[in-house]
Amino acid sequence: MKKRFIYICIFASLLTFSSCNEALDVAPDGRLSLDEVFQDPDLTKAYFSTCFDYLPKKSLRYHFWSNYPVALSDEAWDCTDGSGAGFAHAASGNCTTTDFYLDVRRDMGDTYSEGGYWQLYWGQIRIINTFLQRAATAAIPSESDRDRWVAEAHVLRAYFYMELLKWYGPVPIEKEPYGLDYDYSTLSRPTFEDCARFIVDDCEIALQSSNLPWRLTTLNEKIRMTKGIAMAIRSEASLFAASTYNNGGKDLWEWAYTINKDCLEQLKANGYELYTKCADTEKYYNNAYMEYFTLNNYIGTDPSDKETIWQSTEGYWPDPYTNPLYDVIGAPVLGNAQLTIVPSQELVDAYDMLATGKPVLDLSKPYNDEKHLSPNYNPNSGYDPANPYKGRDPRFQATIFYNNSPVLLGKEPAVVETYVGGNSEIRTSGNTNTRTGYYWRKRMVNGNCKAAGVAGYDGRFRFYRLGKIYLNAAEAAIESGYLTEGLEWINEIRHRAGFDPSVDLSTNDKNEARLLVRHERQIELACEEDRYFDIRRWTPANENMENEKFTTGMRITKNGNSFSYERINLGTDGSKPSKMSYEKKWHVYPIPASEAAVLEGTTGQTWQNAGW
Repeated sequence: MKKRFIYICIFASLLTFSSCNEALDVAPDGRLSLDEVFQDPDLTKAYFSTCFDYLPKKSLRYHFWSNYPVALSDEAWDCTDGSGAGFAHAASGNCTTTDFYLDVRRDMGDTYSEGGYWQLYWGQIRIINTFLQRAATAAIPSESDRDRWVAEAHVLRAYFYMELLKWYGPVPIEKEPYGLDYDYSTLSRPTFEDCARFIVDDCEIALQSSNLPWRLTTLNEKIRMTKGIAMAIRSEASLFAASTYNNGGKDLWEWAYTINKDCLEQLKANGYELYTKCADTEKYYNNAYMEYFTLNNYIGTDPSDKETIWQSTEGYWPDPYTNPLYDVIGAPVLGNAQLTIVPSQELVDAYDMLATGKPVLDLSKPYNDEKHLSPNYNPNSGYDPANPYKGRDPRFQATIFYNNSPVLLGKEPAVVETYVGGNSEIRTSGNTNTRTGYYWRKRMVNGNCKAAGVAGYDGRFRFYRLGKIYLNAAEAAIESGYLTEGLEWINEIRHRAGFDPSVDLSTNDKNEARLLVRHERQIELACEEDRYFDIRRWTPANENMENEKFTTGMRITKNGNSFSYERINLGTDGSKPSKMSYEKKWHVYPIPASEAAVLEGTTGQTWQNAGW
């Protein structure tokens, strides 16, 4: 590890960490001792502000408006495939511990790309630990402020640890700053469960605060932490710890179930609820799920969006990196400038039939071949391969632009034509047209488009929302044997989507229920960075992520007034995988080579993740 991980260099850290938020002041200049900093109210507040630095942007901020976890999962492809950028590097199998393009933080002019989490998040944890160590005697304006700031610091530490855990696997648990005389040769790597329980404990400490709010009520606090966020992190940490890849062979599902049920119940009891009523039908928002992701008003005493727990603050116009979305992930008919991630045929295949409530494919074996060119259709679903987009789960239209999708160009109705020769046709190269035959619609405000000269705010990325907590709780319940309760939570999510209670999911078979909840997560949480981590935590360590090996699209040809459909492999002629990131070593990122080398040299133990 670099010296910032092994030694306390707080003054250098304060010089390099810029605090850009509006809610708190900038950091001190680093020329004072810590005693002097924490004896001054203004400097203490400024120091506390640095605990919030490097909260991630997510969404399209990874590099060149890509989203690596979405692109590398089975739900998408990335049209930067010919550029040599991060997605192409991973898909072609060229990533190494010394040349890991995906995890590098890059200057993008007026901002930075996502990445470099190992160094950044350890730096944040070090700062937070120093604040927590000093908080009891620090010059903080009031005891209520002291209580809230300490609670927020615990939530922030839990979040940064959760991110390290998801990306790199178990990491050392640091509860207080290591002193200059600390014996680093004694460091060891804990289990995933150890880390997860530490994260849960941090959240539970924060939840005891009477001054930490359940939700934010004013925009000038938009980056601050809440009890809602603590509950969401607590939910995720326990769920991940109980999962196959992480549980160390132990059955932790009852623990995860208890925590997740409590999280869901407390969030609902404190004002969080699913967004179920569609307000703006003039923009073709024919279901609440579609409209929900276009909203940016979850802060307030009585916000119209009560589902969002924590949302990115990025994206205010004219920020080009997340808004407007049509510019970098929209279809050419909308006037996009370039294109990055696009939905896969695998994701399209996942959407059930609305009338029957049944999946299009057999969930236990979706395809008859490893290349996904031969679907294993469910004969009872009501699906028609000759009319593939008719009668599907309403979340399909809310999430994806498909051939003949209705759209507004300003106020004028139009359709997205993805067939060969259409206004947004499929192409095998270039950076404006889809490779798969589909474009993302999720979070895009209908009517915003360059083609009509209308620019506006699209929806921002949600880190956590109540819909995800429902499904976390449902999965933990099903894995613990509480099938009826788990399926009830899934059905509540499906009712919001538009499914009638007459087609509610039900089964007494645990294996079938497991397939159902995993299937529901794939649909409900599409393009939210969950699928990438879900597949990895569900897959045993000695197995590849086989569902990601081949990615497909749909080439459509227009014949008069009818269409013909051909499934195609992406990035390959079939002789090699579409994405080499399907290999088992890709359960987690590699620890940066220089960091692993220092750790191994200091402790005499192996630290690098398996396979890297």
